[in-house]
Order: sequence, then C-alpha cells, then structure tokens
Amino acid sequence: MKTAVIIILAVLLGILVLAGVILYPEYKKKGPALSEAQLKNACEVLIAGLNEQIKKQEITIKEFKGGLSLSLVDRILFRLGQATLTPQGEKVLAKVGEGLKKVQGKMVRVVGHTDTVPIHKDYLDKFPSNWELSAARASTVVRYFQDKSGLDPKGMEAVGRSFYQPAASNDTVKNRALNRRVEILIAPVMEFKEK
Repeated sequence: MKTAVIIILAVLLGILVLAGVILYPEYKKKGPALSEAQLKNACEVLIAGLNEQIKKQEITIKEFKGGLSLSLVDRILFRLGQATLTPQGEKVLAKVGEGLKKVQGKMVRVVGHTDTVPIHKDYLDKFPSNWELSAARASTVVRYFQDKSGLDPKGMEAVGRSFYQPAASNDTVKNRALNRRVEILIAPVMEFKEK
C-alpha cells in the first residue's frame, strides 16, 4: 500500500513538472541593458537629491552591471513596526521618484527587509510576522511611486523578504538597524517569453 502511494505521488509530481515546463513561460530580457548614460543621469539626480541622507549613511547607492541599487534604512521611511510613510519618508521617496523617471525601459523592484526581532505585540493584529511587515513596507513604497511619482505600475514589483537576506548579523543593535531596510533595484524590464 505504501509503495503504491509513493508511485502515485511520483507520477503526479512528474505530471506537475511536465505541465510547468509546457505551460509556463520563461523570462527573457525585453530589450538591451539600461544605457550607461541613463544610469549615470539617474545616479547623478539621486545623489544630488539625497546627498544629506547619503552623508548620514541612511541611503547607499550602488551601480551594478545594467542597473542601480538604493538601500534605505527603515527609520527614514517608517516608524517602528509600521508601514505608513513618515513625512520625511515621503520627501525622500519624492526625490527617488524623480531619479527613477530619468530611466526608460526599467523594472523597479522594491524589497522590504526586517531584523530578527519578533513583531511587537501591539502590532501583531496587523503584522503577524516580519514577512507581512516587510511586504507591506515594500507595497507602500511601490504605491507611493505609482500614485505620487507617476511611475508605471507595470514596471514595478513589491517583495517582502522578512529577515532572510540580512545585510549584517543580527547580534547587535547597530547591525539590526542595518537589516531593517528597503532596497530599490532598478534594472532592465523583463518579460515572459512564450514557448
């Protein structure tokens, strides 16, 4: 009986894998990588607008092949345990949105991160875990870019990573503060390719 169940499960798994291969498309680049001129222009706009936050190490900007990465510590965007933007956070995101408008053919991925400290009991009804908090913060930033900056929602996505991609170990107050962040990744648009 046990062997028959295992065989049936294996057959079902094989069918699911085959269906996935046949039915689901794979990603491919829609166009060329973002141009160096676009990236340089966007980077210059972002650095000029966010100079104060960069000096305070609240924001870091990095270039990678074909894209940009911005990392913002959570305290400039949100109050502890919340996913509503602060007035300062709105000002910062307005400057980021201006920089993002300079880049055509981009995909903007906003990724929320937390530390390993469990959600405070006062917020558990809204955010049962760090997963929900990180996803809600990423969604708040994406909605801001759509509603206030006028960015095309088709070229954005919100991702919550909880505490599973830390920037530092969670062993000190300073390191936990580094882990509570929102990353904004700007890269070429990807599209589904039909098989």
